[in-house]
Amino acid sequence: MECEFGALGFTADEARISAALVVEGIATTLSDPQGRWLFDPRHVDSKSEYALTGDSNGALVRVVLDRTFVDIHGTRWIVDFKLSRHEGADREAFLDSERERYRQQLENYARVVRGIDDRPVRMGLYFPLLRGWRQWDAPA
Repeated sequence: MECEFGALGFTADEARISAALVVEGIATTLSDPQGRWLFDPRHVDSKSEYALTGDSNGALVRVVLDRTFVDIHGTRWIVDFKLSRHEGADREAFLDSERERYRQQLENYARVVRGIDDRPVRMGLYFPLLRGWRQWDAPA
């Protein structure tokens, strides 16, 4: 993995730190009930790093969904993973502010997905290093 980071211009130390964060994020995801739910085998039409091109507010856009699936209730989920850390106080306020920060990005994804799927759409942000989760309905 360090070679891949090196090809992207990371120093050896940056590559080691980045690789360690990725491994930590995977381990936390697998040990967290919310993280395991995101990869539940009962979900259908599951895809990771799913690239789509479609219409968003009249413009042709290309998006890459970190994770998407349809849950057992027939709801399409669009989930973005964030390796953010938060060392300060008020973790919940931080997660709420991150939801607002990324809201438009995920809602753009939802507009593209609605071009190929007419199911209800929910969106989520998952922060594996924080075991943090925020979800909301896509606007109609």
